[in-house]
Amino acid sequence: MSKHARMFEGSSLRLRFITALMIWGASCFGAAASGGKSTLIAQIETGGQNEFGDERHAVKVDDCQLTTYRWKNVPDEGWVLWTSFDVPMMLVDLKENELTQEIDYFFLVETDPQSTLIFLNGRDGFEFTHEKPFHRKPKGEFTRSPRGDGTTHYFEKKSEVFIMHQGPDVQEKALLFTNAYVQYVRDFCSYTS
Repeated sequence: MSKHARMFEGSSLRLRFITALMIWGASCFGAAASGGKSTLIAQIETGGQNEFGDERHAVKVDDCQLTTYRWKNVPDEGWVLWTSFDVPMMLVDLKENELTQEIDYFFLVETDPQSTLIFLNGRDGFEFTHEKPFHRKPKGEFTRSPRGDGTTHYFEKKSEVFIMHQGPDVQEKALLFTNAYVQYVRDFCSYTS
């Protein structure tokens, strides 16, 4: 075998090795990224879930869309969807807490029971959908929700809202939610992700 043939054969083996290494690395890092994404979603959804007294809260992440739910136990009606926000995560930021160094993105209210507030602000005045039941009178322009054939709920547009949780472990839940939200948006919902 000539010197050039051996060199080509060696290059071919190196190329195959590098290609295999790249494919292996992509599958590993792709799996890690996928695992990271599903882990962050689980943390957001766990941190956004709360039940205390006559209220239940939940959040759902679908790609880069966050939907919040708050149900209220209404006498003679049972659990009624009291409020829901549809938040495009790329266009909505968490309000920073400048009052406390230890807490970045939520506010702790020392009441009994303990409460946390997480503020969602539309960037540059961006407005997102806020769904409410007609138990709560509309405060301005609204459109009817298809829920209940348009007779039970309506939509308003908001550029700032908050999520409030009360009860035990709300500080830990707020920390989990906000840290995961910020990381998720940075990793999966920005123009550079």
